[in-house]
Amino acid sequence: MQAVLNASQVAEANELDVTSNVKVEPAQVETIKRPGKWAKYFRDTWQLYVLFLPAFLWLVLFVFLPFAMNLLMSFQDYQTSKGIFGSEFIGLTNYIDFFTANNFLDLLVNTLLLNLLVLVIGFPCSIILAISIYESRSKVVKGMAQTTTFLPFFVSAVVVCNMLIEFLQSDTGMLTNILVAFGMERQNLLRNPAAFRWIYALMELWQTMGYNSLIYLAALSAIDTSLYEAASIEGAGKFKQIWHVTLPGIAPTIIITLILKVGKLMSLGYEKVLLLQNPYNTEVSEIISTYVYNVSLAPAYGQANYGLAATIGLFDAVVAIVLVSVVNGISKKVSSTKLW
Repeated sequence: MQAVLNASQVAEANELDVTSNVKVEPAQVETIKRPGKWAKYFRDTWQLYVLFLPAFLWLVLFVFLPFAMNLLMSFQDYQTSKGIFGSEFIGLTNYIDFFTANNFLDLLVNTLLLNLLVLVIGFPCSIILAISIYESRSKVVKGMAQTTTFLPFFVSAVVVCNMLIEFLQSDTGMLTNILVAFGMERQNLLRNPAAFRWIYALMELWQTMGYNSLIYLAALSAIDTSLYEAASIEGAGKFKQIWHVTLPGIAPTIIITLILKVGKLMSLGYEKVLLLQNPYNTEVSEIISTYVYNVSLAPAYGQANYGLAATIGLFDAVVAIVLVSVVNGISKKVSSTKLW
């Protein structure tokens, strides 16, 4: 934006310079440059963009760039010796091979059932644990409950799975002996396909329940305590207070976490499943994540196929986006809480 002196301003300038006999001509007047709207905005807020730069670079290097390479690999017969730009382009072959594979439906069903069982068992238990700790009047009980339920989260997956394998040995396993005392037939439950999903879900509950309850404890601490006092004056007991004050108070947090967890239904980590997998339970323990591992890094089905593994990863991402969008749409219709 430029501002130029008009004729009256030039005349005034000439009158002021009468003693020096120097006249200011309109063409000689220097123009005044003012910063534009966007330039002024960036001048005032550049510090925020400097703070955002590391996170942006991380997203580019570890999210956007790998996603673009993964997308390109899914259309290639990727060879490590040739690289991503030298591998042969094969079109939709990887997609056709995956969707027409004999075990495609088995992989999809196993993944969904295992994740749904973990969600159905673990999600409400974390909320119940958080409410129980919050409602406890003893600080000692609160501290012990939080510590004992949170510590298993720091135990590595390898240690947890090896502990479970030892506890479920058919002859010397501690859990097996306890179950036999209650009338169960002596057997190794990890070799029983019907028991595998329940074993995995309960193991996941034990390890992550305390960690998952932290976000609900934080939400509970934000509830106005005067609401409990008002409910108590009205004659509401503890359970009615929980139903009418506590749960509505943390409802937005519950909805948001549920939406995010539904988006992860297809992305169950393969480590624990792979460690508990054996030839006896493969029919229910072979999920999409373990299949990706088997066809890429440790090919149990022949030569490593990185292009097929990239295709499966994209399939997981698309399904996750669809699931999150559907659940978010339902949430918008039944409540005011939504992700977008």
